[in-house]
Amino acid sequence: MRHEESKLQIAFVRWFRMQYPKYRKLLFSSLNGVRLKGTPEQRARTWNRLKEEGAVTGVADLFLSVPSGDLAGLYIEMKTTRGKQSAAQKEFEADVLEAGYGYAMPREFEECVNIVQNYLKSGQY
Repeated sequence: MRHEESKLQIAFVRWFRMQYPKYRKLLFSSLNGVRLKGTPEQRARTWNRLKEEGAVTGVADLFLSVPSGDLAGLYIEMKTTRGKQSAAQKEFEADVLEAGYGYAMPREFEECVNIVQNYLKSGQY
């Protein structure tokens, strides 16, 4: 399932950067989902270092750091039709909504496109 979400995210990011070249660097991904290499101990040490550097479990896959409407930016969590949010992702969603950001969870490419076009146009998604 993760590979399907990755393909969806890649296609969306490519589309976005061609559609909105002036914002191309303002849509970026989080480190969550990166597969760490090495032994279990090495992976644990790497993740602990990343947490000390600011990595947070549950952070959305993408962040569009462009304010629109009343929102300061839009977090995007890619899911396929079979994907489900983890408890950490649900908690992150609640936190960012409370802080004045948007949070969307598209499940198909066209939905990603519609969400971002509407967000950039009106601050609604």
